Amino acid sequence: MSRHFATYSRSSDCFPTNCPEIFTHAKGCHATADDGREFIDWGMGLRAALLGYCYPEVDEAVKKAIDKGVCFTRSNPYEGELREIITQELKLGEVCKFGKNGSDATHAACKLARAYTGRDIILIAEENPFISTADFFIGSTVVNGGIPWEDPETVEKYSYNKLLDISYPRSRCFDSNEKPKTTELEWTCNAFKPAAIILDPATVDITREKLQYIRDLCDKYGCMMILDETISGFRYDLRGVQGLYGIKPDLACYGKGMGNGYAVSCLVGRKEIMDLGLRGKGSVFLLSGTYFSNTPDIAAAIACIDVLKTWKNSDFEQTAYERLNSTGNALITFINDLADRYGLKKYVSIDGFPSCPMMHWKDIRLKTIFDWQMIENSVLMPYIAPCLSHNTNDVLETLSAVDYSFNLVKSALEYGDLDKFIEKNYGNWVEKPVFRRG
Repeated sequence: MSRHFATYSRSSDCFPTNCPEIFTHAKGCHATADDGREFIDWGMGLRAALLGYCYPEVDEAVKKAIDKGVCFTRSNPYEGELREIITQELKLGEVCKFGKNGSDATHAACKLARAYTGRDIILIAEENPFISTADFFIGSTVVNGGIPWEDPETVEKYSYNKLLDISYPRSRCFDSNEKPKTTELEWTCNAFKPAAIILDPATVDITREKLQYIRDLCDKYGCMMILDETISGFRYDLRGVQGLYGIKPDLACYGKGMGNGYAVSCLVGRKEIMDLGLRGKGSVFLLSGTYFSNTPDIAAAIACIDVLKTWKNSDFEQTAYERLNSTGNALITFINDLADRYGLKKYVSIDGFPSCPMMHWKDIRLKTIFDWQMIENSVLMPYIAPCLSHNTNDVLETLSAVDYSFNLVKSALEYGDLDKFIEKNYGNWVEKPVFRRG
């Protein structure tokens, strides 16, 4: 019987059977299970521990905040300090509101977009696996129980990968005699007049050209551009994707690495839009919760951002982002080389932004075999989230584990029958996706 109650991305369904269910403590990028096994961790708390577990500067700031009081009846000075950093120093938006997780922010952003435009439809990239726990998004997935049928009707999907592809649109939006060529996204904007186009940059191959195209379409069709930077924000750059590429969304959402694992997120945006959440200026009940202004989490964000601004590696004279990117680039380069060496390139590849690489498996059975062997070699890598605590030895040990694991994957393919190989070695267990039925 399972000894824990984790669901979805933390559940046992998403890991091989030799992976510990419970981790008792962690430091840096090393996590220890309740059975005493220690692992190099690349998941880093669902990509949240950007600096590393138990990072001294952050945890000390949290302890100081706790000593002064955690939850007040009105505001506290930490809120004002973090708001100043986000809006005035980093210039992520003109106004910001704090939440506890990415879903708080993305749901509020979509409500604002609908209120500002007077429209209902939200366009979501089909390549983005998750946007929010809000009914409008979850209702568009296969786990849509308990959600009124009307909610997912306000969602339309578009393909980010084919964003710039030209194709003939369906004629009901255009003069059927002209049949002009356009992209799928522009056709959808013209057809549905959406309130917003939302994009999570961390799960796609982000480019300036594509971001600019989305920005241009939003301007052309009067809809809001929302960047869900829950993952990419603070991980790609202090100012996230909007800072890297110089393209300003109307609204943006941040979380995860913002607080190095502490529960803090924020929604930022243009003042005229955000003001719809104020009494007397709009009717949007925006972000509110008993614990939204808790001092430890906001203090953690202030300290985390300060570390990201000032961090220096004395050995290599790297900044925080140079370190994160060099770690990711090393993994991308050498894992692809190993895949090529073992003849696995048609089954697995790794790409993406260096501080958030993505491994792509053509067959979940092969991923299960790979993950199982990585666990045997004391590496936990359900996905890859480099942190400042990963060092050269961690990378080298990980690549050695990848070598062993690819060798096993190759053996499984040579066996000739993957199902029988898995049944023989793993009791017929195969990892499962988060969004599924049954």
